[in-house]
Amino acid sequence: MPGPRRLPASALTVLACAALVVGSAPASAAATGPLTTARAAAHHRAGASCAKGSTRAERRACRSHLRSQQVKEAAAKQHVAKPRPPKKVRAKKLSAKSGETTEPSSTVAQPTPTPRTAATIATVLATPCQNTELTPEADNLPLVREAVLCLINRKRAEDSESPLVASPELEQAAESHCQELIADNYFAHISPSGETPVDRIRNTGYIPGPNVGYVIGENLAWGTYQLSTPQAIVAAWIASPGHLANILEAQYKETGIAITPSVPESVAPGATGATYAQEFGVIIP
Repeated sequence: MPGPRRLPASALTVLACAALVVGSAPASAAATGPLTTARAAAHHRAGASCAKGSTRAERRACRSHLRSQQVKEAAAKQHVAKPRPPKKVRAKKLSAKSGETTEPSSTVAQPTPTPRTAATIATVLATPCQNTELTPEADNLPLVREAVLCLINRKRAEDSESPLVASPELEQAAESHCQELIADNYFAHISPSGETPVDRIRNTGYIPGPNVGYVIGENLAWGTYQLSTPQAIVAAWIASPGHLANILEAQYKETGIAITPSVPESVAPGATGATYAQEFGVIIP
């Protein structure tokens, strides 16, 4: 008699990336600033010597000056490498007097959802997500995409965050990355050519100019067999702190989702499955 049939093992992997670029400074300015500082410091160290022909007092003053400069450079370098965390605000209690209650001296105001936002969140929570157990195939990808967006927005609603709306540009970025993952046989946020999520999103025109602020993020996943469904993928993202942070980021307003009904050969040779990409974004005027 033939032995028992062994079912193929399923696998699922996820990756998260967030690029919090807030402000209006051009990328080139941010890139050249640290480089210029490093060159200036190197130039100073290269000429840091006190002439032997100077008097003892001059040499002593020179060495004192150099030590002072080195301390300043070390402090600056430490500040760049390890910025100090913001001080925690601790609530102090007032001393209780007769007829008074003890309460914090300051309170942090929590944002109150507007009636319109609260109604939108309630609608999301009341609407069941459809097709969450579909296995992605070429003819059902729109349904799979809708299921992923529904599950993501439901999780945001549970955290009192507004739902994301679909962006054609972000969807284009997600679609191009999904296709490239399969064509170039890799699984990462940065392509073999060095293209980053910011590059991909910028190429779609989502970021309107070099002096515009933005916050973007990207979640990736691939799964095989029964782990390739929207439910399995979103559950894996939610279980990962980095991916969950992207999903619940309050600043995000728009998203783009793409699914390819296959996985890179390098991660799951010969396996049936799907690869997912979700882009998140908001433009800050």
